[in-house]
Amino acid sequence: MSIGHVPADLEFTDILEHIDETIIIADLSHTITWMNDAAVKILGPLYSLFGIAENEDLIGKHMDFFHSHPAHQKQIMHELNHTYRTVITIKNSYVAETVIAPIYNKQQVKQGYILMLLDVTEKAQQEKEKEQTIALLSTPILKIWDSVLAIPIFGNLTNERADRLLETILKKCVEERAEFFLLDLSSLSKIDESSGYYINKIGQSLRLIGTECFVVGVSPSLASSISKSNFHWTTYLHVQQAIQEIMTRRGVSFSYIP
Repeated sequence: MSIGHVPADLEFTDILEHIDETIIIADLSHTITWMNDAAVKILGPLYSLFGIAENEDLIGKHMDFFHSHPAHQKQIMHELNHTYRTVITIKNSYVAETVIAPIYNKQQVKQGYILMLLDVTEKAQQEKEKEQTIALLSTPILKIWDSVLAIPIFGNLTNERADRLLETILKKCVEERAEFFLLDLSSLSKIDESSGYYINKIGQSLRLIGTECFVVGVSPSLASSISKSNFHWTTYLHVQQAIQEIMTRRGVSFSYIP
């Protein structure tokens, strides 16, 4: 139960307007009837993703507008008689912790709903990167052949991820006295300058300890992305092609088995 009191002349909308978080009010039919200034500023850049040109065009829209599974949300709203919390993602661009509560009049008759959206987009991205780092660093370095090691690369390589990955790779290569190391990029469809820089750094570092780095799993789309950058890597479409090159250098004959 709340305690204390508020000024008698303080308007309800004045309170909501000065909260620096997204506030939306919807009626019993789940139609948006009001948004505060923070909602207009924060959600504004997302309107174009839904084909909405003006802020005012959102008023009158059904709340299904925000949900990928509206039937589930409708059931929750219909049965809602207390505060409900969830997390929504809008068009993969905005992640919000959402607090929804029914609005009652003095006779305790439900009048509508109030929604507060707390922007957690940056936090969600950080969590995603953390999960990628854990997944990457927990991926074992594979021993393909005598003194030939490999590891798959996925997701964007941040500075922290790349440094920790490089440390792991160098340590393993020294332990195994690796002559060749295969970086498998088959899970990537394109590569940006940042990830390319770190992959380049891994290759150069391996060269300093006497290990040659081959970049494998280079699809046509990835090759196109790499060609636009100033990276000079020894690349192969498949791991098998890199292995064939290593066997040739070692004077080992090979043949295909149909």
